[in-house]
Amino acid sequence: MPPVSETLSCSKCGASIPFEDWNREHAFCALCRAPHSTYVFPALFSKIDQAASAAAIVAEGEASCYYHPRKRAVVPCDQCGRFLCTLCQVEFLGQNWCPGCIDAHKQKGQLANLDSSRPLYDNMALVLATLPAVLVWPTIITAPMSLYVAARNWRKPSSLLPRTKARFYVAVLLAVVEIVGWVWLAAFLIQSLISRG
Repeated sequence: MPPVSETLSCSKCGASIPFEDWNREHAFCALCRAPHSTYVFPALFSKIDQAASAAAIVAEGEASCYYHPRKRAVVPCDQCGRFLCTLCQVEFLGQNWCPGCIDAHKQKGQLANLDSSRPLYDNMALVLATLPAVLVWPTIITAPMSLYVAARNWRKPSSLLPRTKARFYVAVLLAVVEIVGWVWLAAFLIQSLISRG
């Protein structure tokens, strides 16, 4: 497979465009001096990075990775001392850890800072606001509970994966509507009792 730079060529003369001229607003062909603008998507750079990391095969006399014996080691694990390649190196708590140490400490329950799951408070608030609405009467209790869950956990991290606060917004809106409905019903009943008496 030819180098990636050979796949990008001048539209006038066909000469290769060097890597330094990629994503520059004003560049000129080295051979014919024709102006050109070559814009490359970031995915192409990741292919170059993969090619560079594939070239990191261990040479004779160099340290190799404990988990990948054919790859060059770049750092030792700060917990056990095993040599690690760039693939195995995990930055955790300001140190370099190997996957084996993370797994061993996790199984022993020694990693309090490692979250494997988080409660989804936005889902809880939404369920408290929607499901009881089917029967109507439980909302007198669950609507304030939904507001409490949303207010108390608004700033807490919601998930290990990125999520929006849309569920919180919907839960708060439904809970407020339910509470306003109960207040209106109570006022209506009181007014009708006063008008009869």
